[in-house]
Amino acid sequence: MIYLAPMQGYTEAEFRLAWAMFFSGIDVAVSPFIPLSEGIVFRAKHLNDIMPGRNQKLAVVPQVLGNNSEQIIRLARRIADLGYETINWNLGCPKISVAKKQRGSGLLPFPNKIRSILDQVIPNIPVQLSIKTRLGFQSPDEFYELLPVYNDYPLQSLIIHPRIGSQMYEGNLFLEVLDQTINLVKHTIVFSGDISNIRSFEALRKRYPTIEHWMLGRGVLVNPFLPEIILKGSQHLDEATIRHKQYYFAEELYCGLKDKLRNEHTVLNKLKDYWSYFARWLTGEQQVFDTLSRLHSLKEFIHVSNIVLRNNPLASFETRIARPVGKGIQV
Repeated sequence: MIYLAPMQGYTEAEFRLAWAMFFSGIDVAVSPFIPLSEGIVFRAKHLNDIMPGRNQKLAVVPQVLGNNSEQIIRLARRIADLGYETINWNLGCPKISVAKKQRGSGLLPFPNKIRSILDQVIPNIPVQLSIKTRLGFQSPDEFYELLPVYNDYPLQSLIIHPRIGSQMYEGNLFLEVLDQTINLVKHTIVFSGDISNIRSFEALRKRYPTIEHWMLGRGVLVNPFLPEIILKGSQHLDEATIRHKQYYFAEELYCGLKDKLRNEHTVLNKLKDYWSYFARWLTGEQQVFDTLSRLHSLKEFIHVSNIVLRNNPLASFETRIARPVGKGIQV
């Protein structure tokens, strides 16, 4: 089973809908988090991304970010009213602004607080709960204290990203810690992290033969064919098909963003964020991104990006590095 990772600012409904129109292989998408914290009044607008009418082509598990059990319970009940059967609790977000408030990965050094929240949440929500976690915040050894907490509750699944919060998205995965604990996990494991091509996936599948659920993130941004390639075990696609699908996917995404954001300047900036990854579709990705990032007109950006998609040589799937080009935002 293949999951799409929640990437704030990238994998919202517009992306999911456009992707599902042209590609295949993803079974479930976990939505970017709905924030819950002091000072944030929960409103209907926070649910826009997960409204059923916008998510008919790809199954979605809504994700929540917070450390207040009452807020989580209230949101879970509202999400259940929309017809969802599972929510995901984000214990992995490494952003400093989040972690310093003991949310996301910033809550991982406090396993007793996590236990207290789960004690209150689990009996009082009408949906199943899954958790997306890192191994810790300052040290991967924190996972040895977290795992007994996770094991004590009937979680739908445990999505494990084997980095620590202080790494952000850089540095190596701490696979040796997962090696030592994988057989102790009582839940269905979803592996998340650094799957950028068929080669990296096969290496991880060989290392963890008991894992049957995999989460793809930035690898899908740089290669939207990746889930299908993993599913079929083959990446032999003709150039015309690759070029056609990438072109019309980018066009559909633009249309979705334009309808949502309205303001041309906002749409332009959002497209530049996406193209810090989409430039990897083509050879000379740095030049492609530099050219597009200097444009100040949305009309000109669309014109130039369309020319690039039609004419620039395609990058091979194996060379598409799953990180942004230039100064794109990392997720």
